[in-house]
Amino acid sequence: MKLNTYLLRQVILILCLTMVSATWAQDTKKTVINKKTVINKPVVKEQKAAPKTATPTSKKQTSAKVKAAPKNDKKRKVQPVKKVNNSRYIALKTNVPFNALAVQNLALEVQLHKHITIDFPIMWSISDIEREHAIRGIALQPEGRWWLKKAGTGHFFGLHTHLAWFNAKWEDNRYQTAKRPLAGAGISYGYKADLSAHWGVEFNIGAGYANMKYDTFYNIENGAWLNTRIRHYWGITRAGLSLVYRF
Repeated sequence: MKLNTYLLRQVILILCLTMVSATWAQDTKKTVINKKTVINKPVVKEQKAAPKTATPTSKKQTSAKVKAAPKNDKKRKVQPVKKVNNSRYIALKTNVPFNALAVQNLALEVQLHKHITIDFPIMWSISDIEREHAIRGIALQPEGRWWLKKAGTGHFFGLHTHLAWFNAKWEDNRYQTAKRPLAGAGISYGYKADLSAHWGVEFNIGAGYANMKYDTFYNIENGAWLNTRIRHYWGITRAGLSLVYRF
């Protein structure tokens, strides 16, 4: 065989092999591409289907939350109302004009019913204003009150009683309770106004009866006894302008 023919055959064989390999490579690329499209199609479908399956559950969850929200709101609204209704009126107060007259005083008022309270004031004085004028003593004046609106607010009417022991000096004479205290009872009217959540002002005035038995002495040191008197008093038995602190 000649060299030229051998080389020609080798070249033709190489060309055939290259053509075959090229066509095979093209076929493999097509199959790979087809495989990718076939594999990717279900994935795309699943991605699209996922939101569809998720939307019904999200709607149910949102509707459940919307339905559950009013129940929580109702509970929050009911709690403050119960606290207000269960609040009890308890107040501490002092009668300002009495303090100005050197008669110290303090009162405690407690609610018993929606419209009823008990007021328990105590008054005392242990100092002389001057040598010829002085009031020493202690007094109690409990009072039951009926409030027209509710306890501790607005107008009220009261029924009170009083007990007192005194040793008073006035001008030339000194007066002192003898054996039994001053005693009596009366009715009153008053009004309370709120200044803030805890502070308030209360005005009251009352009239009634008091019976007292007292000794009279000369208003000097170790003054002589003059007489013993019994007096029946009708008139003002209660008056005040008080500063009130509510707990």
